[in-house]
Amino acid sequence: MGYYIRQLSWKKSAPRWKLQFLSYKKKDCSASQAKKPKKEWDVPKDRWRALGFYPSMSLSDANARAKQLNAQGLIKRQEERLRKQQLDRNQAKLLHGSALPPEFVTEFEERFVRSRDSETDQGKRRTSRARVIWQAAQKLIVAINVDPSEWFYSFHEIYDYFYQRQLSIRYSQAILRMANLWGFFISKKLARPFLAVPTPRGYERQRLIDAYYKRERNARRPSAPLTPELLQQCASRINRPNFNWLFLSVWFGLRPQEIDNLHNSELWKIETLFNGRVVLWIFQTKIIALPPEDRWKPIPLLFDEQRFALRILESQKFRRPIVRTVHNYFGAHVDLYGGRKGFTDLMLSKGQSLENISIWMGHSTLNRTWRSYKNRRLYHIK
Repeated sequence: MGYYIRQLSWKKSAPRWKLQFLSYKKKDCSASQAKKPKKEWDVPKDRWRALGFYPSMSLSDANARAKQLNAQGLIKRQEERLRKQQLDRNQAKLLHGSALPPEFVTEFEERFVRSRDSETDQGKRRTSRARVIWQAAQKLIVAINVDPSEWFYSFHEIYDYFYQRQLSIRYSQAILRMANLWGFFISKKLARPFLAVPTPRGYERQRLIDAYYKRERNARRPSAPLTPELLQQCASRINRPNFNWLFLSVWFGLRPQEIDNLHNSELWKIETLFNGRVVLWIFQTKIIALPPEDRWKPIPLLFDEQRFALRILESQKFRRPIVRTVHNYFGAHVDLYGGRKGFTDLMLSKGQSLENISIWMGHSTLNRTWRSYKNRRLYHIK
């Protein structure tokens, strides 16, 4: 939403542009059938002066003024949103003071939420996820309206809360961990016993997963695999740098960030073994719990396609495509993890063992490869 300058190159007299206002709000675009609806209005010239536009302005000056107004509008909307959030939090504290005593909430946040800051080279950075999870946990605590010392006997009510809201299993577990932390804290303050609510398992876990994927709004799902055949079908339509990026993903099974890191020569290296076999070593920046020398993972170049991928890597002619581009060519079910998602079955189809594939993908356990990256509907007969 904001102002936009439309160039009128065919116009002979000044100004050779016009001022428009664009809106993407649903109430303005309700009648549109476009995939990404929007509505445009021409701003009358008698309002230009009040907005800082003049007919004598050049096209570049008008664009600069439009960007300035849009930036000011964005800041104003952000301030209004933050003000509303603060007002909602204050009202919640007044309404739910019995379930969440303000003096204890303040101490809890100081100990377990606000203390989760991290020092970086750029300075102190707040861990916003902890605050988001804590806000969600407060909603759970108020909704069930049960004393924390009784949560263990009322765990079905907590599970039903997650089920009714169709939350993902990972988000539900994060909320439950934070709620258990609060329950332990407040029970200790009030000298009451406390037993943590167990993580959903078995039937309860499956029930939550099914509810999450059946919800009407778009649920985020793991990417479908991007196979070499599917990639080759679209080779003539995708620009070459994007195609090369996806080719590296398919034949090396790398994470998106790892492919981007290949532009840094310090994060990959080539080793030639005594038998002539070439091995590509990739540094895993995602892994932080191991010393640097143990973060390197090997990928032997066993096939012609992988040797071709190495030439792409050495040429440095690859660029990450935007997610919308991947969706346009391969469907909404495939994202930037598609190549990595299909790497396990691709290597299994070529006779490689799951143990080796797990090492090439950089997984710490074989179960991780089998559970998250093996397509259970595919089998490979040697």
